[in-house]
Amino acid sequence: MLNKKLLKEMLNFTTNKKRTIKRGIIGFLQAIPYLLLYQYVLSQVIDKYIPDKNIKMAVILSSILILFIVVRFWFDKYMETERKLIYFDNDRQIKEKVFSSIQDANISILDKIQVGNLFNVTTTQSFEASQLFVWNILGIFTVRVRSILITSIIMLFIDWKIALVVIGIFILSYIVLIPFYNKNIKTYKKLQQSIIDLQGKINEYIESFSTTKTLRLEEININDIKIMLEKAKNELIKSSKILGLHTALFALLTFFATIATLVIGGNQIILGIGVGSTIILIVDYINDISGHMNSLLEHAHGVMNRYNCFLNILEIVAIDKEVDEGTQKLDKINSIEFKDVSLSYDGVNTILDNINFKVNKPIQIAIVGKSGAGKTSLVNLIPRFYQLTEGQILINGIDYTNYKLNELRNNISYVFQDPVILNMSIKDNLMYGNDNVQIEDAIKVCKDIGLDEKINSLDEKYDTIIDAKSDILSYGEKQLLSFARAILKNGSIVILDEVTSNLDLEFEEKVMEANKAILKNKISFVIAHRLNTIKNSDLILFIEDKKIVEMGTHDELINQHGYYYNLYASKENVVKI
Repeated sequence: MLNKKLLKEMLNFTTNKKRTIKRGIIGFLQAIPYLLLYQYVLSQVIDKYIPDKNIKMAVILSSILILFIVVRFWFDKYMETERKLIYFDNDRQIKEKVFSSIQDANISILDKIQVGNLFNVTTTQSFEASQLFVWNILGIFTVRVRSILITSIIMLFIDWKIALVVIGIFILSYIVLIPFYNKNIKTYKKLQQSIIDLQGKINEYIESFSTTKTLRLEEININDIKIMLEKAKNELIKSSKILGLHTALFALLTFFATIATLVIGGNQIILGIGVGSTIILIVDYINDISGHMNSLLEHAHGVMNRYNCFLNILEIVAIDKEVDEGTQKLDKINSIEFKDVSLSYDGVNTILDNINFKVNKPIQIAIVGKSGAGKTSLVNLIPRFYQLTEGQILINGIDYTNYKLNELRNNISYVFQDPVILNMSIKDNLMYGNDNVQIEDAIKVCKDIGLDEKINSLDEKYDTIIDAKSDILSYGEKQLLSFARAILKNGSIVILDEVTSNLDLEFEEKVMEANKAILKNKISFVIAHRLNTIKNSDLILFIEDKKIVEMGTHDELINQHGYYYNLYASKENVVKI
């Protein structure tokens, strides 16, 4: 069943609460005079003035009917326009809140949510949820309940005794079928969740189609989708069976209302206190009420669909924000120290254990280890993407949680394994996040790293629009573009996470040249794929079994004949990822 507290929270979720309620009240009231007067005027024309050949009154009342229809047309047009404007504005506000929450969310929590589901929440589910009150809940009261109420009132005026019996049977039928309704709601919720999971999985498979082709995972992916489709189909069948049983039982129970009408009405006719037209009218109204109540059941599916969408949205909006209790400013980073640092994402499995080292600028630190050793986890602690389980990280001798989070991150330049390219011009990509940088600075950096010539060969030069999948720039050139952005940021700490692992030798040399520019007079952390890229590092950390097992320069580690030596001496001469 719907949670009243949550419904109230949802109604207040956007700024359209008063506008929504106003539309609902007007929608409920506007049809009442129309339904009553229209039927009265029409009956007067047909039953009185036409038989009496009073053409003048027939024309006048007919004109009134036409006026009713015209006014109703324009009023319905206004109400429909208002309805769409409200839920389009709701959709906009919901998207803004969801996206803002994702931006501010605690990364460790956000990591656990499927990317496809996040995408689904910010698109399809947002639009569905925006219509919950304007379309579904108000629709129930302004159309179905209003019609049932008016029909019941009319029946009471025709014959209150029969009407009370009929209304009582409908109420009893509804109460009897509540368990079926609740069961169907639970089944429908499972159906919706299976569809959401399916959409999320399909989205991820589409996003990673290149990897799928490379690793020959097509059959595995197809089987996964088949299993999820089968699950969704089974839930749909189950829901349809319950709905069908509910509808059939409701039709059977409400049929007793017709029987009761015939019995009571027939008895009244026998006694000479009733007429056949009364029975015909009430039976007709019974069919109307039955139709509206069946529609209410179907309408309930729309309500639950959008209600569940809203619950998913509330879950995203309620994600804990990043904790930032820091108060101190941070101009430059001169030193960083890991002091007895441990990390666990789930509180059970340890990712890093008792990490200790201290460095001062300028220094280049290379981090080496097998896949899953914790290399990326270590560097992700520096910008506080995750909270420490134990220990401290000191920057300039002060616990780095004392610094404002934005001050800390403003001092960190991060270049990821895959280039981060946004759907905008090359110029805007270079200057993205670098508010104080001028285009002249960006051009100079591109010249220094050998990218300017390529950019100027394009028709629109620095104004050329690119995106992550565009082939206007090669993969290596996109990585150089990411380097240029990091250089322009000029952070005190530079993090390079496997930045050459997907590059050919030509672009690897260019990137290494770019390294010299970006790492000058900085503290840099380089996660290495090829050992020849980090041989000249000032300090090499070898991570094994969640700990730093070796630390030193290339020559020092070679002389130790330990982990690093064995790796360097291997024929592949690469870290196995």
